[in-house]
Amino acid sequence: MVAVADGRVIGTVMGGYDGHRGWVYSLAVDEARRHSGIGSALVDEIEEALKALGCLKVNLQVVGSNSGVVDFYKRLGFSVEDRISMGKRLY
Repeated sequence: MVAVADGRVIGTVMGGYDGHRGWVYSLAVDEARRHSGIGSALVDEIEEALKALGCLKVNLQVVGSNSGVVDFYKRLGFSVEDRISMGKRLY
């Protein structure tokens, strides 16, 4: 999903649903437009789309170096869960 102003993309969110859990994979808002409600609106939109698919829970991960966004997500109702996130590079 994208947010557009004056013919220009100013925000985007990407999510998915695997039939078990929904995920917010990526959220970005133009730096000059942050703190104006665009990010919140995009998260609301992706949540509504996931609910329409029957999704009951949505997850997201925050890279440790971007921990400043944790409070943003907490304001939207997300909470920090006790999980271990693992990954493997294939290249």
